[in-house]
Parts: sequence; structure tokens; C-alpha cells
Amino acid sequence: MTEKEKPLSNDALAGEFGKGSEISLLSGRVHRYGAAKARQLEILNHIDRFVQQEPEQASAFTLDRISPRIHHCGNYLVFNHYYTVDKVRLAKADFCKTHLLCPLCAIRRGAKQVQAYMEKMNLLLQDNPRLKPYMLTLTVKNGHDLSERFEHLSKSMTKFQARRRDALRNKCDSELAKALGGVFSYELTKSEHGWHPHVHMVVLCDPDDPIVFDLRNAKESQLSKEWLSVTGDSFVVDFRPIQGDPVLGFVEVFKYALKFSDLTPQENLSAYLALKGRRLTGSFGLFRDVEVPEEMTDDLYTELPFIELFYRYTKQGYSMFRVNDGQTGDSTQTNVPEYSSVRREGAAIAEGLPTIELGRKPKELTEDDKDQITHWAKTHFFAPPPPDLPPDKLSIRTYEELTRGW
Repeated sequence: MTEKEKPLSNDALAGEFGKGSEISLLSGRVHRYGAAKARQLEILNHIDRFVQQEPEQASAFTLDRISPRIHHCGNYLVFNHYYTVDKVRLAKADFCKTHLLCPLCAIRRGAKQVQAYMEKMNLLLQDNPRLKPYMLTLTVKNGHDLSERFEHLSKSMTKFQARRRDALRNKCDSELAKALGGVFSYELTKSEHGWHPHVHMVVLCDPDDPIVFDLRNAKESQLSKEWLSVTGDSFVVDFRPIQGDPVLGFVEVFKYALKFSDLTPQENLSAYLALKGRRLTGSFGLFRDVEVPEEMTDDLYTELPFIELFYRYTKQGYSMFRVNDGQTGDSTQTNVPEYSSVRREGAAIAEGLPTIELGRKPKELTEDDKDQITHWAKTHFFAPPPPDLPPDKLSIRTYEELTRGW
């Protein structure tokens, strides 16, 4: 698969949790949002044609009212760069919140879900560090009727969870009862064999008493046998520990809405119409009642100085069109170069940059030094270096090298 054909869902959500300098990561973040916005417009064009061709059906599913909201969704983005701590937050945007049709909203909604459940898991592991996260996958056979296949999987999940509750009351045995908590989503794909709905679930288990599953002989594992008895026709399951960063396990669960963007626009709309109003996530045990914020923007720092970076969407994607001082609201520069690229390449060196040699420890910087750097960052940080910049002004290549550890 070429890079152009690479599914949007592969890294769009995982990219929200990248490691490193946040201002350096901003250009990649904006690029992912731009790809999501472009896909959104493809779906919107298909919706608009459907509204014109099937006005009564479109009205029944409120597509005639949804379309204008999607049209305005993500037309502009405003990021705050809290330059003293190198944090970037999405501060302002207009979202349609139709995440099964809009991949941009799917990214933002998924990021909020991942963050909320990661915070919950970290608290749980503080209380019981023996618990380990595992990924559980449950499938049913493919079929060409999405509504029927989803209904079959949904009822099977309800039955499976009921068995867990009965097992906890010693009424029966169930492998799922070994999960002290779980959060899951329904995901679907489409192939020549039809629709393939399945469940991805993060569960917390005691590693001394995990769910019984042997990948080398999966069909004979107790988990597979129990799932077959639940569904009546499906035994394909998977269970394995989440290796590395556990955030990737939650990304796998909460990318369910982004998987819609891997479909054709027509399939995406068909899936939306079939599943509109259906609950596509669930939780139990220790993961019950986790609150996911409705607000799609990021939590902001209220006490730190910041620079506002304004982006707007055009046919060429997102581009920065204004930079404001976050405290005064003054527009520092218009038609600015790509701020994050300038930062990443260490080329943002302006006339008047305080000459403080690299390698000095933060405690060696005086308050006057910090005031000079802060003033320079707020007023010149995004300006390109003058063409005749003398070599002695290159003693500081990047702002983060000075402020790291403040």
C-alpha cells in the first residue's frame, strides 16, 4: 500500500500522543488534521448528493441539518503555544461532533476517550500495581447485511457480559470474569466477503490469573470455546498482553470511529445510516463510569504566557495565517512562515536575540536572562532570520535548548 493509500485510521489517533517537543510535533498534527478535513469534504460531497437525490430519507436521518455543520467543521484551528514549557494546546475550533461521518471529530473524540481512560487506568494501577492491561478481540463471521451482523455481535456481547456477572456470583464459569475491568468498542471493516464487525477491548487482569487463551491452539482455548457457546457460530478471538506504551491499547479501542474513514464515502454513509443511534462503546468493572469530556478542544493552561497560532483550511490544506500575542491579542505578524517548521529546524533567530551561550544550566540563568528570552520569544520567535545575520548571533539555535528544565 502506497503512502497515499495508507488508511487515515492507521496513525491519525496515535499521532495525538506523540513523544517529543510539542511545538516540533505541531506540523505533523496539523498535517493529520488536514488529511482528516480533506476526507471529511469527500464524505460531505456524497452527503449533499444524497440529500438532493433522496430528500425524504435524508430528512428522516437529519442529514439535511447535519450537512451544514460538517461544512463549517474545522475550517479554522487556533493553537496556543505555551512557550515557557513547550506545550501546545488546541484552544479554539468549530466542530460538528458527528464523529461517524467526520474523521476530524473522530480524531478529537478518540483522543478525549483515550486520555480519560488512561488517567483512570493510571489511578487503578497506583492502587493495585499487580494488574496488567491486555487486549481482547472478539469477532463474528462476515456478512453482507451490516445491521444483522452488528445486531448479532451486540447481543453476543450483552450475553457475554451477563455471563461474567453470573460468574462473579458463582452461578457459572466465565473467562471474562477474570477481567477486573474492561472498556471496548465495536469496529467494522468491509471486504469482498461483506461487513466484518468485531470488538476491541482493553481489560485489566491479574497476571497470575489471566484469561485462558493459547495462540498456538486458539480454537481449543477456553476463551474460544466460551465465545462460540455465546455466539453460536464464531470462535475467532485473540488475547494478549499490551506491550510497550499502554496508550496504544486504548488507541486501538477508540479508533473505531476513524475506521469509518477507511470505507468508501458511500459505504461510510451506509454504515452511518445503519448504526445511527447505536452505542458503539461500553465498559464494565473497574472501568465503569469514566467521564469523557464533551468539549473537543484541549484543556488550557490558565496562568502561563502563550502565543496564538491561527490556521485556516483551503484547498491546499491548513496554513497559518496569523500569530497573536496571547496576552495582548496583538497580531505580531501576518503571512508568517510555518511556525512549527521554523521551530523544528532551529532557524527562528531574530535580530536582538539575547546572546546566552548554549549549555548553561537553568539555575545559572538570571531572572533578567529569562525576561529577555521571554520578550524575544513573544515578539520575534516566528520571524525568519535576517539574511545578514552575523555569526555571533547564532550562539542560540533553538529556544527549547535554553528553557528546558525551567
